[in-house]
Amino acid sequence: MKIHTFPYGLVQANMYVVAFGDSAIVIDPCVHWEKTALTDLDVKAVLCTHGHFDHISTADELISKFSCPCYIAKEDQEMLPDPRLNFAIDFGIQVTVKQETVTFTKEEYSNLDFGIAEPFSLTVISTPGHTEGSVCFLFETEDNKKYMFTGDMLFERSVGRTDLGGSESDMKASIQKLKAMDDSIRCYPGHGGETVLGLEKKQNPYFLYF
Repeated sequence: MKIHTFPYGLVQANMYVVAFGDSAIVIDPCVHWEKTALTDLDVKAVLCTHGHFDHISTADELISKFSCPCYIAKEDQEMLPDPRLNFAIDFGIQVTVKQETVTFTKEEYSNLDFGIAEPFSLTVISTPGHTEGSVCFLFETEDNKKYMFTGDMLFERSVGRTDLGGSESDMKASIQKLKAMDDSIRCYPGHGGETVLGLEKKQNPYFLYF
């Protein structure tokens, strides 16, 4: 398992490509595929941590190119085709996802493999707060290493804003959920650099005071 990071766009959102040999999973699609220099990979699935425009802008491109499923929480699905709800219109642009998508509910899902041969586990963790349908994607490899893609729920030393379709009370509950998880989990946020969950528990002011 190898993680490639591609920051892109007006607000430098991170698109991640998680590679397993010649297969891959794309998380928060916002970069045109030809710009990744990973064109030899076969994308098996696209995963969206939430429905804001800067995390979904190239979903249609990837779905069409690879005929792969695209997953998002049911609570955020209505944001995909509507530039008002996904806040693209606030930046003077039009971003929509018109292709069919697959939804999660607020329940947690585990052991999704998308037909990838290399062994790993993937758990979808419901973490509303930034949006109603915000989720984190937790990968665990065969050697028990854990990597979590947190979208805009968790940043290095911060958390996501709650005034773009979110809820402060939900964010507090999601922080408590993450505080109960393993310190060793390496976290890959929707903006900015990676971090480690144990450090966030000690140094992130929102984790200390919520």
